[in-house]
Amino acid sequence: MKAEFKYQCDYCHGRFKSETRFMKHHCKEMKRDEEFRSLEGQAAHLFYKSWMKYKHHTTTTHPHAFRHSRYFTVFLKFVDFVGRSHLPDTEAFIKLMVKHKIEPNLWTDDRAYGKYLEWVTRVMATEKLIEITVKTMFDIADVAHVGVKDILDNITPNELIQLLHQRRISPWILLNSKKFADFFRDKTTSEERVIMESIINPEYWMKRFKSHPDDLKLAKDCVTALEL
Repeated sequence: MKAEFKYQCDYCHGRFKSETRFMKHHCKEMKRDEEFRSLEGQAAHLFYKSWMKYKHHTTTTHPHAFRHSRYFTVFLKFVDFVGRSHLPDTEAFIKLMVKHKIEPNLWTDDRAYGKYLEWVTRVMATEKLIEITVKTMFDIADVAHVGVKDILDNITPNELIQLLHQRRISPWILLNSKKFADFFRDKTTSEERVIMESIINPEYWMKRFKSHPDDLKLAKDCVTALEL
């Protein structure tokens, strides 16, 4: 007598006679469902919903449809990109990509990222830039178990260069900080200073400070409060 097919996969509907083979079975449909249920999968769905909101003016997205769409792996890659680049404001990034008609499969491209970094520098509100900077500084302080006023004693020039490149620390705070001026003068090499200046572009910020006195006062008040 032939053995019966006692087991069936709920995802691909494959049938198995042996429990051992059934338990070892791991089809691509099952893998995709596991990915969707993961933290990364849920983040991908949230980013997809944000994109749908700005592009199609709807947040009605069925999880099943997203899981089986071509956008699922695209947004999983975007989740990885957000983590690697420490993107400070994903919502603003998605809005900018929609505004410039850049499709999600191109969001991790250097050109798209560069466009976002330029927007952060020149367009993002001062209050938001300071908010991102303060959050970053408190995160660093928590990891180093020090006060915010001591964070520049606990990071390397290369780490600060990376934070500047990622726009997680703004010149609104750094260029008004005496402790940063001391750090820049005493703890960096000539090469590191050149890199920092190329990222910051001090001439641009001096002009911006002069043309936005209220924002400059806000930044200086924040620097004083943080004892920087």
